[in-house]
Amino acid sequence: MSSDRLKEAAECERKAEECMKTSMIKLKFKPDFDGAAMAMERASVCYRNAKEHRKAADSLVKAAEYYEQNRNLFHAAKAREGAGMLLREIKEYSEAVALFEKAINGYAESGSLDTAAMTVEKAADVLKKDDPKKALAIYQQGLALVQQSDRTKMAANFLKASTKLFLELQDYKGALVSIRDEIEKFAEVREFPRIGQLAIGLVLVNLAMEDSIAALKDYSWAVSLSDDVKHSEDARVCENLIGYYEACDDESFQNVLKLGALRSMDNEYLRLQKILKAPGGGGGAGEEDEDDGGLC
Repeated sequence: MSSDRLKEAAECERKAEECMKTSMIKLKFKPDFDGAAMAMERASVCYRNAKEHRKAADSLVKAAEYYEQNRNLFHAAKAREGAGMLLREIKEYSEAVALFEKAINGYAESGSLDTAAMTVEKAADVLKKDDPKKALAIYQQGLALVQQSDRTKMAANFLKASTKLFLELQDYKGALVSIRDEIEKFAEVREFPRIGQLAIGLVLVNLAMEDSIAALKDYSWAVSLSDDVKHSEDARVCENLIGYYEACDDESFQNVLKLGALRSMDNEYLRLQKILKAPGGGGGAGEEDEDDGGLC
C-alpha cells in the first residue's frame, strides 16, 4: 500500500515537471504554474498517506512556489500553512514557524485578513504545548498584522493568548506588557468590565514579582481609565490585595484570593495565585518590627 502511494507521488511529480515545460511545437509558450502546483499538492497527499511527512511538506512548499509565480497568493499561503502543519507533526518547529509566518503574510497580502488571523490562532494553538516561545512569536506577528488594520477586538484576543503563554513561561515582565496593551485595547472599545478583571491580573503579576509599589502604580493607571472601573468590585479586590500584602497580613491576603472575582480567572492566573503570599507568611496587619522601622 505504501509503495503504491510512493509510486503515485512520483507520477504526480513527473506531471508537475511536464506542466513546467514549454514547447514551440506544441505552442506552449509559458509554464502551467497552477497545473504544476496542483500536481505537487496531490503528491503531498500521497506522501502523507505513506507516512512520509517530510516529503509531503516539501511537496507543498514546491506547490506554494508554483502558485506564487502565478501570483496566486492565497493558494500559495494555504500550501505553506499545510506544510507547516506537517512539519509540526514531526517536531520540526523552527521550519514550521517560518512557513506559518509566510502563510500569514501571504493571506494578508492577498486581502484575506480574516484567514490570516485564523491561521495565527491555528498555528499558535498547535505550537503552544510543544514550544510556547514559538507560539508567542506567531501571536506577536498576528498582533502586528491586525493592529495595522485597526481590528481592536482581534488584537485583544491575540494579546490575551500571549499573556497566557507569558504566564505559563513565568515571564512576568512580558506578561505585564501584554496585560497593559490588552487594557488599552479594551479601553478603545469601552469594554470597561474587562479592564477591571485585567487590573486584578496586573496586581497579581506585580505581587508575584514582589513589587507592591509597581502593583499600586499599575492599578492606579488602570482605574484612571474609567469611573466605572474605579468604583467596581474589581477595584476593591485590587486595593485589598495590595493593602494586605504591604501589611504582611497573609491570612487576610489569602482570604481575598478565595473571592469569586479571582477564582473565576483563567487557569494561568489561578496557578499564579497558588504561589502568592504576603511577606512574613501571616504576620498580621498592624504588626511592626522595631528593628527595621516598621517593615515586614
